[in-house]
Amino acid sequence: MLAVPSKRISRAPLAELLLLLKIASLPRWTTPVLILLGFASSLAETVGITLVLLFFYLAMGQVELATSTSGLLGDALRYAATYFQSSAEAAVVVFLLILTRGGISFIYTYISASVGERINEIARNRVHLQYLSASYAFFLRHEEAYLMEMLGTETWLISGAYTSFTRIIVSACSIVLFAACLLALSMKIAVVALFASLLVSAGLRRLSKPVRALGSKVKSVHQELGLHMLMSLQAMRTIRAYGQEKVHQERFERSSAEARDISLGLARLSALVSPLTEVGYLFVLCIIIVMAQLWDGSFATTLTAVAILYRLQPHVRELEGSLLNMTQIEQRLRSIRIMLSTEDKEYPNAGKYPFEKLDQRVVFEKVDFDYGEPSSPILRELSFEIPAGKTTALIGASGSGKTTIVNLLLRLYSPSGGLIRIDGQPMEEIRRGDWLSQLAIAGQDIDVIEGTVIDNVRLARSCASAAEVLDALRIAGISEFVEGLPKKFDTWVGQHGLRLSGGQRQRLGLARAIVRNPGFLILDEAMSALDRELEDSIRESIRSRFRGRTVLIISHRLETILDADHLVYVEAGKLRAQGPPAELLKNPASPLRNVLANSSMS
Repeated sequence: MLAVPSKRISRAPLAELLLLLKIASLPRWTTPVLILLGFASSLAETVGITLVLLFFYLAMGQVELATSTSGLLGDALRYAATYFQSSAEAAVVVFLLILTRGGISFIYTYISASVGERINEIARNRVHLQYLSASYAFFLRHEEAYLMEMLGTETWLISGAYTSFTRIIVSACSIVLFAACLLALSMKIAVVALFASLLVSAGLRRLSKPVRALGSKVKSVHQELGLHMLMSLQAMRTIRAYGQEKVHQERFERSSAEARDISLGLARLSALVSPLTEVGYLFVLCIIIVMAQLWDGSFATTLTAVAILYRLQPHVRELEGSLLNMTQIEQRLRSIRIMLSTEDKEYPNAGKYPFEKLDQRVVFEKVDFDYGEPSSPILRELSFEIPAGKTTALIGASGSGKTTIVNLLLRLYSPSGGLIRIDGQPMEEIRRGDWLSQLAIAGQDIDVIEGTVIDNVRLARSCASAAEVLDALRIAGISEFVEGLPKKFDTWVGQHGLRLSGGQRQRLGLARAIVRNPGFLILDEAMSALDRELEDSIRESIRSRFRGRTVLIISHRLETILDADHLVYVEAGKLRAQGPPAELLKNPASPLRNVLANSSMS
């Protein structure tokens, strides 16, 4: 027998798992059915051991040994001895019990695996949904390596934890059954086995502390290793250009060695469970044999006790191994549960009013914004408008707040003060999906995914046809280049588009925005990497395609600004001037005259 695990050892990881299972919303029947199957398997094994003993007695022609066994178990053997006429009959029943136990084990394993994989699937989906639905600020607060580790590795732990959880219960049930057999055999033997097992359990409990300590380090070292992996892959061109291969290799090897040491430490501690359990139960068996001789116990009783204790050992080993596994992954289960929790996260307001298209204007009314630091605001009581159906140029020096304005329009952030109105309606009250369906953005820095050309263009509109993609590529001035690629649309663009030049990436981003066919197009330095002639050609194509629609242009090129219908000049997060460019230039007092004359915006 084995002592009941202390709450200090098992309560925390089991609590984390139960909270995760609650989030997963599994059918209520799964855990009870698994426990019943495990109990039935243990019962079949217990009965089988009893009949195996009887089989040997019958095979040796020593039926009297079976009848000399003491206790209730002895009564059961005596009854079985009168029922079976030969060892062959006992062997057939034992064989059937083995088949039964095998069938139950198969059903148990299959259901457990199905439930475990379902849990993993739900956890992966929920974590990915958190990434997509939580505020953009929450996403930026976490390292990419951490997010990758959580989604790609941590969520797979839950099925293993669930299996350990059910095995703990099943093993405990098996131990109770075998303990009942010992009690039915001999009260004295059962008491001695209990106290001896308590000593073995106390020794094994000492492994939990170092396992928990190493388990808490696994997450951080894996995250660090993942960080080095991402750094090497994402900055490969820069690393090679500056000859930093050796430095990054040494960093990676240090993290890799630390991960190896921690994994080996955990493997070493886990490997100790089996030999320590075997040695411990050899100690228990020796005590039982010695005590049985002192009590003048019968040979049959002693042999039966030894057989029961021998078969008890694997269940004890499995229980201890499952407990150690739960202890090891406790910290990682907590991380998953925290990631899935919605209480500590902010979510964009979904809005309630439908929106079809921008008819009048977008108005910023005394908008304030800061990135969590009120003492250093990015925007300060900023008020201006973007008229519908016209082209507005937004200018200002680097750091003036232009990108923040774009992020607010894309609802990546919400103002910390003031209002943004869409046709008079507060933006936060308009359905977020309806508003964003009208927007498209092309910027200086393009998010190019590791995929094909058409994969990248369809990021803006997954249902776009090949003809629509080709048309967008033509307007963006990159169709001829794509047509000349080996696989055309299906050509792989490389990691982060490294097989493309900066200008090609920008034009790919333009095509992505164009294929969305938006009512409100935002161009944030979208052609800064292009030469003047190509930019003029593309700008004319975009002007023709989006005539009569709302366009917001951020650019430092003078001719782009002067072609706009409306101009907004911001400086240090405040409005300096707005209105038609020609009128602003005519006004001698306008702060815009020197800026436009020098054409120094960035």
